[in-house]
Amino acid sequence: MASLEARVIEVPIDNSNDVLEIDCSQLPSHAAEICDILENEGSALRFYQLFALEYYKQGHIEEAVVALKRGMANAKANDQTAKVPLLNLLASIYVQKAKSTSVVGGDRDIMLKMATALLTEAERIDRTEPNTHLIAGMLDLAKRQPDAALRHFDAALRAAPRSVAALLGRARVLFSKHRYQHALEAYQQVLVLRPSGSSRPDPRIGIGLCLHKLGHADDARRALLRAAEVDPAAAAPHILLATMDLNAVKRLLDPRIDAAAPPGAGLMSAGAGELLRRAMGQLQAAYERQPASAATLIRLADRLFFQSKYDAARGLAERALAAADTMAIQAEAHYQAARAHHAARRFDLAYDAYQRCVAINDRHHLARYGLGQMQLHRTDMSSAEATFQRVLDAHPRCVEVLRALGYLHARLPNTKAKALEYYEREMHVLAEDASASEAALCFTDANLFLEAGLLYEASSARRARTA
Repeated sequence: MASLEARVIEVPIDNSNDVLEIDCSQLPSHAAEICDILENEGSALRFYQLFALEYYKQGHIEEAVVALKRGMANAKANDQTAKVPLLNLLASIYVQKAKSTSVVGGDRDIMLKMATALLTEAERIDRTEPNTHLIAGMLDLAKRQPDAALRHFDAALRAAPRSVAALLGRARVLFSKHRYQHALEAYQQVLVLRPSGSSRPDPRIGIGLCLHKLGHADDARRALLRAAEVDPAAAAPHILLATMDLNAVKRLLDPRIDAAAPPGAGLMSAGAGELLRRAMGQLQAAYERQPASAATLIRLADRLFFQSKYDAARGLAERALAAADTMAIQAEAHYQAARAHHAARRFDLAYDAYQRCVAINDRHHLARYGLGQMQLHRTDMSSAEATFQRVLDAHPRCVEVLRALGYLHARLPNTKAKALEYYEREMHVLAEDASASEAALCFTDANLFLEAGLLYEASSARRARTA
């Protein structure tokens, strides 16, 4: 095979010492033409894989699938091992297609089932192939089965201890399971293996996120700044640095948030104004590097929302939606658009956008809370109760949800006692979360106590006067 720079693949001609040079920059639009050549020359299966990869890199996914299927059809019965790389690559393509924002519902399930069948066949042929375990781990992640994914990544690492992809997969799962120290160690192993910054994603970003979760804010910041230095075109480090600073601003403005934060996570050495200026500088840097980045657009939409620039925030969210390449980003773009519509009192549009967000990501609790508010606005009380209850199940101390449920039950027949229960839970949470010096500030909401007092009035005059 010729050098990668030349992008030429040399195909041996059957019964000859000559080769056929095929320029990959001028591949036929249909992979079947290349496959015909390979079949005529009796080429090894690895050539089908090479051309499939070239089609894939050029964005011709369906032609890559054609090349792989033709190659598998030409596998010799006495050499099934050569078929395994093709099975794995095709499974990987199906996993990526299943994660695409253009594939939803039943089509996604079909893609995942086809990937599962291919990996089952690959494992039947060779149970020790590390790439089979690696792609099985990717499949498990797409199925939201992190424990199974971790087992497959560990199996891949037992067979290939220096597999960067398996280490990155392992680190991702450990991070999602809040095992930040172990995730940090995995990212650090990747950095040792690929110190030049050639690994994608850059392990320094993962290191920074783990350090931040572990409460080492300054070290986290240094890791992300180094990632930005190594890859000047990358937007992700700047987005994360901005997010850290914006979260720190929120902690300064509401000290109760800090009680749940890891030690040192707030970057409290800087004032709110300086943190905000620094965050906006990082967002500008991210936008300059990747103006079409959905993640950058979403973070900018978030800032504009808090500046009450709702139409501008919605516009950026819609641009992010068009650029989104993952379901998670697509869901967040819908959420940003939904709350901009909500704040601008375009309630029907907000309702639709909240619905789309939770349809994609059913664990997006902020969107579900917004959906519940829209259901209340529509006086769809039964749906609103079910929606708020799902959020409360995930966040049992969320005062906003407790208040919404109290409000809802206060307006339903024969559920006044339940309304009181939710209001009392809210007051209990507020009292527990407030320090002695903050207690008075937490209990300045007259509406809460007016609602509770009116409900107590029907059952207990003494408790009504207390409320």
